Amino acid sequence: MKMIPVKSSKGNYKICVGQALLPKTGALVSGVFSPGVRLMIVSQKNLAPYLKTIAASLSKKGFEVHSHTLPDGEIAKSGAELFRLSRALLAKGFERRDGIVAVGGGVVSDLAGFAASVYLRGIRYVNVATTLLAQVDSSIGGKTAIDLQEGKNLVGSFWPPALVISDVQTLRSLPLRELSASLGEVIKYGVIRDPALFRFLEQSGKKILRKDLAAIEKVVLACARIKAGVVSRDEFETKGERAILNYGHTFAHGIEGSLEYQGLVHGEAVAIGMMMAAQLAADLDLCDEALPWRQMKLLVATKLPVSIKRFNLKADAILKTMMKDKKKSQGTLRFVLPRRIGQVTIEKNIPLEKVRRILRLAGAK
Repeated sequence: MKMIPVKSSKGNYKICVGQALLPKTGALVSGVFSPGVRLMIVSQKNLAPYLKTIAASLSKKGFEVHSHTLPDGEIAKSGAELFRLSRALLAKGFERRDGIVAVGGGVVSDLAGFAASVYLRGIRYVNVATTLLAQVDSSIGGKTAIDLQEGKNLVGSFWPPALVISDVQTLRSLPLRELSASLGEVIKYGVIRDPALFRFLEQSGKKILRKDLAAIEKVVLACARIKAGVVSRDEFETKGERAILNYGHTFAHGIEGSLEYQGLVHGEAVAIGMMMAAQLAADLDLCDEALPWRQMKLLVATKLPVSIKRFNLKADAILKTMMKDKKKSQGTLRFVLPRRIGQVTIEKNIPLEKVRRILRLAGAK
């Protein structure tokens, strides 16, 4: 097991990465909570096989264990589910010394983390990440949120976990589409910060898709270290550095919103968004024309989409949704664009006609 430190103004924490960690959950969590406190395991139905192991490990260490099940899918990130979880905590007598153990992917950690941030004005929580996307990205950094009808993650808080546990053995159960979609975020890290990771993905993408745990663990460690470093230096996205983690996301959120979150999973939308961002960078002469092609080759090799043609979306509709993006500054969209593999820049005041052109090149009308 490897441990990666993360600095936070609200309390430093560690990311634990390795294999066969779920049976050790109780011992790891004992470093955060005192024995005897109440812990609410928050998860989804499809993760039931893991809950028994985690609950038994927590009980063995003297914790009073309760469980709460969220609906599957993005629908769990709603105000209704936030209040349902809050009332469940209240009904079980949870106090400020008690906590939440979020087991699952980004949907679970977003909702459970936000509930932890507002219940009794803040209790601690632990993320047990069971998807590749969560292990490399969403479980780290303390961004928590729920969705509004108008867009994703528009109501939330910065509330860091007290601990992150990433057992790569849980990834054996991931459907191929979900594993592939998660690689969208992994490739993102290579583009924004780590050329060596990008080359490793070019060489080992097929091994990862075959669920080679050694290759996957190497990827999780590389991405977790990058994100831990970025969020330690720019926790609240006020210094500019953390914004680079949004590479591809401005386009992606516009696509997802236009599709009403149907037809693409998040990592797939990010892959298409990265393709658009790279082409925009090339159009603006920020990078060589070879970069978008190299990135596209890797995306295709890892079974990720690079076009929205099949969805019959209108460019103006996507752009309208993009303009609701919470990351815009003074009403202007900001784009994270690559200069070379491993280095990106943040650009704004890009003419909307150039953005429309990129959307049309990717298949929008």
